[in-house]
Parts: sequence; structure tokens; C-alpha cells
Amino acid sequence: MCALLLAMQALLCLWQARALQLNLDHLYVSAAAEHSLADALAQDSGERSLRPLLDSLMQRGDLGLRFLAVRDAEGVVLTRAGIFESWQLPRLPQSLMRQMRDRLYQIVGSGGSRRIVSAQNRLLGSVEYRIAPGEVQGVRVEAVAALRLAGWMSAGVMMVLGVMALIGWQRLRKQQPQWAGRANPQRREEEESRSIELEQLGGRGGALMQTLDYGLIVTDRETQVRYCNGIAERLTGWPSADAAGRLLSSILHVVEEGGAVRDGPVEAAMKQGRKFSALVKLRGRNGESRPVDVTVSLLRGTRGHTDGWAIALRDASVKLREIEGLRREARLSQAVVDHLEEGLLTTDTAGVVRSANARAERMFGYSRDQLVGFTVTKLMPVPFLNVPGVRITDYVVGRSSGKLPKVVGWRRDATTFPAELWVQSMRVDEADGLVVIVRDISERLRGENLATRLGRLLDSAVEEVYIFDAQTLRFLEVNRGARNNLEYPAEALARMTPLDISDDLSEETFNGYIERLRDGDRDHLIYRCRHKRANGESYPVEVRLNFSREEEPPVFMAIAVDISDRLAAEERLNQLAHYDALTGLPNRITLYDRLQQAMLAAQRDPRVLGVFFLDLDRFKAINDEHGHEMGDQVLKTAAERMQSTVRPTDTVARLAGDEFVIIAPGLRSADDARFLAQKLLARFDQPLDLPGLSLTTRASIGITLYPLDDSDIEGLLRHADSAMYDAKQAGRGCFRMFNSEIDPQRRRRLELEREIHVAVALNQFDLLLSPALAADGQVLAVLSGLHWNHPRYGDVGHDEVMQAAGRAGLVADLELWQICQVCEVLNAPNLRPLSLPCVVAVSGWQLRDPEFSRHVIDLLQRYSISGERLILALSPDGLAEAQTAPADPRALIARGIRFALRDFNAVPEAKGQIPLTFALVNAADPEVLESLSHRRAESTGAVRWITYGIASESAKRRAYAAGIDACSGSAVAGVRGASALEAWLETRKPD
Repeated sequence: MCALLLAMQALLCLWQARALQLNLDHLYVSAAAEHSLADALAQDSGERSLRPLLDSLMQRGDLGLRFLAVRDAEGVVLTRAGIFESWQLPRLPQSLMRQMRDRLYQIVGSGGSRRIVSAQNRLLGSVEYRIAPGEVQGVRVEAVAALRLAGWMSAGVMMVLGVMALIGWQRLRKQQPQWAGRANPQRREEEESRSIELEQLGGRGGALMQTLDYGLIVTDRETQVRYCNGIAERLTGWPSADAAGRLLSSILHVVEEGGAVRDGPVEAAMKQGRKFSALVKLRGRNGESRPVDVTVSLLRGTRGHTDGWAIALRDASVKLREIEGLRREARLSQAVVDHLEEGLLTTDTAGVVRSANARAERMFGYSRDQLVGFTVTKLMPVPFLNVPGVRITDYVVGRSSGKLPKVVGWRRDATTFPAELWVQSMRVDEADGLVVIVRDISERLRGENLATRLGRLLDSAVEEVYIFDAQTLRFLEVNRGARNNLEYPAEALARMTPLDISDDLSEETFNGYIERLRDGDRDHLIYRCRHKRANGESYPVEVRLNFSREEEPPVFMAIAVDISDRLAAEERLNQLAHYDALTGLPNRITLYDRLQQAMLAAQRDPRVLGVFFLDLDRFKAINDEHGHEMGDQVLKTAAERMQSTVRPTDTVARLAGDEFVIIAPGLRSADDARFLAQKLLARFDQPLDLPGLSLTTRASIGITLYPLDDSDIEGLLRHADSAMYDAKQAGRGCFRMFNSEIDPQRRRRLELEREIHVAVALNQFDLLLSPALAADGQVLAVLSGLHWNHPRYGDVGHDEVMQAAGRAGLVADLELWQICQVCEVLNAPNLRPLSLPCVVAVSGWQLRDPEFSRHVIDLLQRYSISGERLILALSPDGLAEAQTAPADPRALIARGIRFALRDFNAVPEAKGQIPLTFALVNAADPEVLESLSHRRAESTGAVRWITYGIASESAKRRAYAAGIDACSGSAVAGVRGASALEAWLETRKPD
């Protein structure tokens, strides 16, 4: 009955623990999903923005998600993700496939949903999910652990009681009579005597085997281990004390190549009933396998019965390595012989072949087995058959002083080849023999003939051919074409190098070409330079440089071609492709390229880019009245006037007909664009001085400004063209600006981004300080920020300032400025005695820059501030990035500077080199106070919690009630300047 009650209690506790944990998991997962998806639903971004967010949530291991779907406010599914979404059965309708997936999700996970609302309580949508119970890692509560512990303890007590009851029942059931233990005493004495004898035998033989480097294992006839010596312990991995009494099969594991255990020598000896030896692979207790020689012998008693087994073990690793080494050397020797370019035969003194290498097989067309037994006279009948008295021994090196006949080889297919022969005497195993080396010289003879012919062709070639030494680089051969072009005599060229005849080729560059060819990276190189003639003139050439290692000594060969005509043709083609043939101005292709580059530069520059579309008024009438030749003169003169009016950095291009485009980067405002347009119009007010004629033509100009006009290239040209037509409608001879309607928020963003550089130069920023008070009124820390006194927009808050600074690339400057201002405030006479720490938000990548650490340490030294009073607040991403910095965070920590975490959802474990002192929580999060207790449970170490942005007394009370260490905001102590903070602290001093 007690066991039954304990079982019921265990099941109840475990069920309640599971239900409580599941509810906590649902709360954690739904909060994480809402936090990630709320902004995207508020912006109504659609599936393209929601899909990456769903994928990132599915990949988070702490959420344990199996399915996730997002609906809009009307309940329409926007997108969904899950582990079965990629499943697709062929020929199955999509509706049935979706029902199957939904059923699978119901099986593998626990489902839930959550409505997502905005800060104004407007319904944005909802999220549906399914999680795997037990895989959510984000929430751990002591109550759940206590319930589980109580359940398992009850189950354990129940199992102990059950086991005790079962043992008692078995004992009562199988209790033996008193006389059973005394049965067959003689047999027990024999067994004990035999075991003692086996152990004594192992002790005597084990020491002897140990000295012979053999392991010994002795077993009884049931293969229970009775003795192991030291080497057997090392080979099996089982100490003698652990192995004693165990079955031999449990400590001696013979494995196959794949690792599977198989029957060993002991089993084979037992089957055959006699001694057995084998080389096996033995797996030790630690899992390591090694080759071992195993010998199994039977141990027989006085009556001839088997008393046990003796197993001798010897490590065969060294022996196998020596055998493999000998085999490898033999293979290597044979491979070297087979790799020779010459055929190699070994013969006896009579010339009968005993062996041959692979080259000899290919040379004569016979296999190695067929060559054995042949005579040299059959393989090389000339001269050994047709010249009387010539023997193979006559070709032994150093034996013959006269000139020997040429040798001709005879292939199996009856073709012949010229050969060179070297013969050496050798003596092997008390027998004399010969080593015959045969070289096929067909290619060499053909090459010698070809070299003579090529020499004549190269010498008469039009190209310049140079052959120069690989060490001295001096010319060895120069062909007739090079001598004619350079006009140097052959004697002078013999003392020169390629650098002496090259006009714009540096020694360093040329040596780089040489080294690349010597290293074998390339088989040839092509480069361009100019060659100098003897009279000082130069001409462009293209040189192909080759390195010949086969020559002795090695040489370089350079073939140079005069490319003067080719370069002129390329220049003409390039001019026609990128410039207008009439005016010489850039054409449409070049205009588009330069406009693209100017737009990219304008994105990084606070100034604007001006695009001017200019059209000559009544140009058609000039063509009709004076002819096209005069019209061409007008276009060329107009182009010259525009180029002389604009800056050198501006681009004037001809688009088509009488239409021109001017690209003017770096304009400060629209006034600069108007000023440039007035200058152009004033230039066209003056008559055009043409041959025999004076004409006055005016221009209409349309202007658009980028990025105020945030269009692509086609859009900018189209808008400038539209503004030009507005100018023509306004009476010609004037200009008009394209009126692009810009969103006020975007205009504000662009102007802040452009003007923040001026704000830094004019010091238009102020430091704002917000005290963080504990519940008892004590000032725990001071939070710092900055704001911008903008001439037009007034106060610009900290977040907006840092966003503009990020786009303008000034984040590092403003963060250092803020640290400098904080150090100056902390050094004030009224604040120094208080030793208040001040928190400054910085970017994590700053800590990777050595200059940042040096600047911060210099500021602390300059203002005599201890490092403990400066706290650098990092975001989670910034903290992860700073953890990878090599040494700079350690330098700051060594100075006493502390760190805080901001803008987080869950406090990460403080591993690595940056410990956390404070955690900053934004009170603007509507659910932050509800989850503060969980977040505190996640934190480790002595982390102090500060909530900022407290705007009401109720929010402050809730924060303190949630266990927050200090609060900051307008409802606590407000936000103050440096002097106001000093005055406020002065009023709080005790009398």
C-alpha cells in the first residue's frame, strides 16, 4: 500500500512539474516571438521582411520551436515556417499535404498563440507556434525543479521498497536446506587446489615471459583469468586485479579491420584441441587497437585432462613497421628504376637479359617477362650482328679507347631507332653481370636538325628575338630583326642586358618577372615596355618572355613585337567608343560611368551632386540656314565654352544632337547649382566667333540635385530633361530646377546627416546626465547622454544624433567626445568626493581599436579619474564583438574600467574577458517589468540592475517592487546638464 501511495505521489509531482514548465516555456517563446516580429508587423513589411525573422527564431536552440506562423490583424496567414515545410510527396494535392503537415505538428509539439499589439494597443497581428516540450532552454524555475525532485524521490523510494520486497520473496521461495552448502566437498577442494596451481604456474612463468618481452595470461578450463603479467596488462589495458576471475573473452577482444569483434585464437584452439598461433588485431580496454602475435597452449593435469589455457602475447607493431619499411624501400627502388628516362637491362656476361625496367618495355615493345632470356644481339642487332668482333663488353665504360660503332635498336614491330649505350660491370651473389643502359636518341637527333632550321628562321624573322644568360642577363644571341630595329652593332649588344634597351622597365619589376619564371609559377610571361634605339628614340613593344631549363646553362628567350600601330589603333577605337567624334566630349557610355561614380561619392559626402541638362535654343534653324558644317562648328564652340566655364572636376558630355549633360559634384546647396547655371547662361549671351560668321545662340538648362532627387541614373537624366523643357516653356535662355517632393522626415534625416560635421566643428552638443536612485534615495550611478542644439530643429535627442552620426561615420568621434565630457564632469570639485560612477554607451567595435583604449586611458590620466568611476555600456552584439578583441579590453579592465549591458532581451553568461557590473533596462518596454525577475535569475555574478526612462510614479514603484537596484528618468531625478547636476547634488548633502 505504501508503494502504491508513493507511486501516485510521484506521478502527480512529475505531471504538475511538466505542466508548470510547459506554461513557462509558452510564455517565454511567445514573448520572444512578439519582441522579434512586432516592429516588422507595425511597418507592414510583408513576407520578405518577416521570413528572415521566422528563420532566425526557428534556428534559436533556446526556443525549441517546431512550427511558427504569422497572421495579420485580419487573421490572414502572412508566412509560416516549420521542420516539415520542406516535405513534399509527389502527386499529392497541396491541401492534403498541408493537412498532413498540421497533423505532424500536432503530434511533435505543444501549441500556442499570442496576439501582437502596438504601444497604442492597436492589434498588429498574431503568432501561432508549436514547441517541443522539454527543449526550451530559456526558463528555469526552482519550483519546477523542486516538484521534479519530489517526484523522482518518491519514485526512487517506491522502487527501493519494491526491490526489497522482491528480494525477500525470492529468498523465502528459494531458501536451501542447511546440508546443501556442504555437498561434494571433495570437488570443491580439487577446484581450489587447481586454481592455486594455475596461479603459481602463472607467477613462475609470467616473470620469465616478462623478461622475453612476452605477455602471459593463464586461465582455468572455464577460461576465467587466474594470472596476468605486466606486459599482458599493458596490451589488454586490464590490471591483474581487475582481470582476475573475469572470462577471457571479456578482456581479450580480437577485432576485424572494420572494428567488429570476432572469434579469437582461444576459440580456435578450443575447437581444434591443440596449440594455435596467429597474428591478430587486439583492441585494448581504452579502445586502441594494435597488431599482436597470439599463441594459445593447453594446460593439462596429471590425468591428461585440460586444466586451463596459457595465452602468450607479443606486440607486433615494431615487426610490422620493419616489414612495411622493407617493402616500401623495395617499391621505391623499383619505382626509381622504372621512372628513368633510359631503358635499363641487367644481363650476364654473355648478354642474356635477366631483368628490365618499364622504360625498356616501352622502348622495345616487349613485356618484362618476354625480355627475360633475350640476348642483347636480338634487341640491338646493329652493330652486334653485322659488325664482326663487336661484343657488349666492348661498351663497358673505360674499357675501349677507340670509337665504337653506332647502336640501332630493333622493336617488336620491326621498326628501328638510334640509341646510345652505356655498360657497367657488376657482381651480385658471387656472379658477374652487366648493367646495360639504353637511351633512344631519335628526338635529340631530330631536335638538332630542327634547331638548325629554326635558327635560320628566327634570325630572319621580323620580330625581335633575344636569348640571354639566366645569371648575368647578358645577351647571348640577338636576331637580325632586333639589330635592325635597335641600330646597335652585335659587339655592343653582347655587353648589354634587357634593362639596357628598355626605357620604362624598372629593375625591380623585371627581376620579379625573372623570379616568377624561375620558380615555375608560369611557363611564360607577357609584358609591355619601350625599347630604346641607339639614336635615343624609343618605340612600344610587347615582350613574350620564356625560361628554358633544358639548356646548359639555362637561358631566357624574349620575343618582342613593335606595337606602335596596334596602340594607335586601340587609342582610336577607345576614343570612338567613349568620346564624341565631333566635340571630343565624353559620350553617353562615359557619361553613365562617371555619373554612377559621382552618385556613389555623393552617398559618402555631405554635399550634393548637380546634374545639368543643357539644350541649345533654335539650333535646327542654324542648321537649316547655314548648313550642317556650320552647325558642327557651333556644337564644337559651345562645347569649348562649357568646358571653360565649369570646374576641372566637373564633366561635360554630349548626349545627342544639341543636348549636353554636365555633372557637377560637391555642391553645397541648390544656390551653388543656380550660380553655376547663371555662369553658363552668361557665357552663351556672348556671340559665337565662327569662320566668316558671328552667331548668338542661347541655352536652356534643367537641373536636378542628388540625393535630394533620390533616383537612379535614368531617373536623374529624365528629371533634368523635364526641368530643361520647363525652361524652354518659360521663354528659353533660362534654367529651371526639378521640384522633387521629399518626405519631411527624410529631409530632416538628410540635413542632420550633412550638418552633423558642422555641429562637431562648432561644438553644438551638450552633455545630459540622469542620476539613478536606489529605493532609499541613494545615488547609485549617473547615466550620460547628449543632445544637439540644432539651429532649425531645436533639441535633437541622443538616439537621433547617434543615428545621424552612424550614417556620417562620426560615431567614434561622438563617443570619445562624450567620454571626455564625462571625465571633465567627474573631476568637478563638488562631484569628486562623491566617487559616483558614470555610464557611457559605446560601440563594441571601438574596443577592437588600440587607439580607442589609448585615448580613454589618456583622458583618465589627464583628469585624474579612477577607472572605477567610468562604466562603458555595450549592446549584446557589441559585447560579443568586443570579446574577440585581442588585448584592448584587458588594458581597460586593468585600469579599473567597468562594463554594463544595454538593449538586451536576455543577459548572456559573462564568459571571457569582459565581466559585467551593471545591466540597463529600458522602461519603455511595456512588458519589461513583468519579466524583470526572470531576467535577474538569468544574470550571473554581482550585476546591479538599473531601469532608465521612468516617466511616472507608478512605473517607479513597480520597478522597485520587481527588485530593480536603481531607477532613472523624469519621474526620479530628471535629466540635467553638468552644472545643474552639481547644484542638485549639493542640495542633497546632509546638513
